[in-house]
Order: sequence, then C-alpha cells, then structure tokens
Amino acid sequence: MESDSFQATTEAFLEWLSKIGVRINPKMTLKDLKSEGRGRGVVAAADFEEDEVVFCIPRTAVLNVNNVFAGQDSGASKEALLQMPNWLALTATMMSEGQQSDSRWAPYLAVLPQKLDSLVFWSEEELAELQASSVAKKIGRSSAEEMFTKHISPLGLGEFNVELCHQVASVIMAYAFDIPEEEPAKQENGGAEGETDDLVSDDGEDEKTILSMIPLADMLNADAERNNARIYYENEDLEMRTIKPIMAGEEIFNDYGQLPRSDLLRRYGYVTENYAQYDVVEISSASIKSLMTEKPQEIQSGQFLDPLTSAEAEERVALADREGILEDSYDVNIANAEERAIPDELLALLYLFLLDNENLEAIVTSQSALPSRSKLATELVGKVLVKVLRHREAEYATTLEEDEKLLQAANLPRRTAMAIQVRHGEKRVLRLAVEEAMKFEAANKRMRPIRGSALNTAKNGSNLNNKRRAEEVSKPGKKGRLR
Repeated sequence: MESDSFQATTEAFLEWLSKIGVRINPKMTLKDLKSEGRGRGVVAAADFEEDEVVFCIPRTAVLNVNNVFAGQDSGASKEALLQMPNWLALTATMMSEGQQSDSRWAPYLAVLPQKLDSLVFWSEEELAELQASSVAKKIGRSSAEEMFTKHISPLGLGEFNVELCHQVASVIMAYAFDIPEEEPAKQENGGAEGETDDLVSDDGEDEKTILSMIPLADMLNADAERNNARIYYENEDLEMRTIKPIMAGEEIFNDYGQLPRSDLLRRYGYVTENYAQYDVVEISSASIKSLMTEKPQEIQSGQFLDPLTSAEAEERVALADREGILEDSYDVNIANAEERAIPDELLALLYLFLLDNENLEAIVTSQSALPSRSKLATELVGKVLVKVLRHREAEYATTLEEDEKLLQAANLPRRTAMAIQVRHGEKRVLRLAVEEAMKFEAANKRMRPIRGSALNTAKNGSNLNNKRRAEEVSKPGKKGRLR
C-alpha cells in the first residue's frame, strides 16, 4: 500500500508539472530510491551530453512569497510576511498552502518529505554525541521557536504548532534555493531580526534574490563526488543542465557546495564520506587568548613561554582587529586546491601574540606591517599552534582512535553513528593540522623569548657567563690578551 501511495503521488506530481509548464527532457525519469535508503531521485533513462538541458521550470511555477500572492489583493497578510526574515516568510507561506486542498502547489507539497533527520529534531542525549563539535551551537531551536510564536502564530493559520513550523522550516533549509529576481524588489524581504542561521547556499551579494522552492529541482540528490548537473538562472526559465556526459542508468546529482559533514547533518539530516574532504573545526580566538594568558606554556621539553598579562593580550587582540585578521573563530580544514588547511588569519593572530615588544610596537606605530605567510609560519608559531590544536582536540570526550573502534561496531543507532562520523572527522582535521604545524620552520628572530627550566636556566646562564668572560679576555688591552 505504501508503495502504491508513493507511486500515485509521483504520477500526480509529474502530471502537475506538465500542466504548469515544466518541460522535461524525455531522457530523464523520476525514480523511487527507497530500496537504497533514500526517497526519489532523478535518473538518466538515456545518455546525456555535456551541457544538455534536463528540464526547464517557468519562474511562475516556483513556490515563493511573490508567486503565491501574485495577482491577489493580499493586503495585511503579504505585508506581514515581508517584514519577516525570508526563511520565516516562506515557512508561513508553505504552511498556509499546505492547509488548502485547492492550493496550486498541492501536488508538489505532497511529494516533499514530512520530516527530515536534521539536528533540530535530535534529543539532548543524541546531540551530546557530537561532543565538542561547534555545530551543536548552530541549531538555534529555541530562537526559531520564539520567532514562530512571535511572527507566524498571529497570522491566524488554521493549524499552528511549533513542531509543524520546525518540519516546514527544515524542508526549506534542505531544499530551498535563492534565485535572482527578474525585476527590482518592490519590498525588502530579509535582514530582519533573528536571521542567524544560513538556511540556503549561494546567497548573492550584489543582486536581489528571493528564497524559493523549485519543484523537480529539489528531487535531485546531491553528491560532492558525483555531481553532474546544476541549475542555471540566467534565462527566462530556470534550467537544470548537465555539466558532464551522463550515461543511461546513472543518477543525476546536484551539489550542495563544499559543506562539512557537520553542516550536512545540520541542514539535511545525513552524512556521507564524499563530504569528509570538507570537514572543518572551529578554533575560537577567545580560547587562544585564554591559552596565552593563563599559565606558562611548555613549548618543548624544558622550554617555556611566559604568559601575557590581560592588558598585553588585549593590546594584541585590538591590533589584530585593526589589521583585519581578528575573527570570533577560525576554520581549520583539510587542505585542497582552493584553500590551505590553516588560514592566514589564524597564523597572523598567533604571530601577534608571540611578537616581542619591540617588533609589536613597530606594527602598532605602522613602522612595519604583518609579513607574508611564509614568515608568519615561524617555528615558534608552529609549536604554539600545535598546543592550540591539541587543546581543542582535548575538548572532545573520546579520542580519534576510540571513535574509530566505535564506528566498527555493529548495530549503532543511526543518529549515534552519524554523530560519531562528524566528531571523528573533526579530530582527523586537527591531527592533520598538527602535522602541518610541526613543519613550520621560519626564523623566530622577532618572537618573544623562551625560557628554560630552572636547571636549564642555571646551566645556560653559566655557559653565557663563561662565553662573556672569554670574550672579555680576548679583547685588546685586557689582561690575559692572546699574543
């Protein structure tokens, strides 16, 4: 029965697409992929060439606030929506349309998932499995619920509850597109309070866009490795086109962009090894400052870096802000052709924390500037960076090796397994970054001095005194001068 219902809604959806003017290449088909643990997918029924159109969608068929209210004397309803953040306005619009049996988009809404496995639906116990991953702080469930109550509840929709709002908002987060508007916007829609979570990707900076659900385009599954199609907005219709040849029987994949698995889980409710290459770990500037001020740091056996005072640290933080390299947190990732594993800004911040007072003052007074990356990567910066990275890894409750053993175990709950994959990937990123930092070898000539242990200091002091005495003896006019 469930299979029959699935097929019936699919056929009704395809019939509806034809009625609203969507043009589908006969070489593609919409396939049931539940046997593979997924929903629907778009598959090539025949060979596609590169840059061939898979389907075209009229802009009028797209579900967004403007299209829903087009030609209607909506008055206060649309005005209220336009005052909301764009994702919230689309949430309210979809909820309203979903409660109308005669909605223009009813056949489309019927094929959308009822609920995803994204992090907003996880229990506190399940979220705890993410351990020290920064993604747990980005869910924003309570703030979203406040906005649902404040903005959507007063609209007087026939059915309102917070859980339903979360379900619709999660679908928007997973499937919505920002598409350029054809005409200048008549109203500002977005930038309002609470827009703290990036619900969609490819957000245009210089052109006006509108958050939209695009029927059929969101039926494509995404894969970083097998991406073979993308959507284009420049023509009158929206076009899904191939970006490489596709053989008959192959699935047609879109791509979410370079998302770490933590964001893949947060937005879409699943993880895949194909996105492991984009995993990131956030290092907060506050944690670095704390590490540099709390106690002497042992840089290597018997050698210590004295802590900065709070005033000295604040001076360096202010300078980092002035130089444009201060961030709340820094993304450490896996190096690829487009970016380095350790960002220049993080190296520059550590460099400022480690500069001696004379060279720091030269930058403060603009007599010198921050050097190039090759000179930022001093041996001392590398050793301190190793301390920072290891300190960050220690925030996780399990080690990389323990996670590897857990992942080999059978019958792990799905959410637990996904959480372990995310935190394991982040620890791997940290380990690789440690390996890179240990290779730093630029000169430390401008850096703060390193002191030895009490025993080493005494020995070094004795050696230094002996050296000075030898120099004094060898100088002309001194007693004991060599002849």
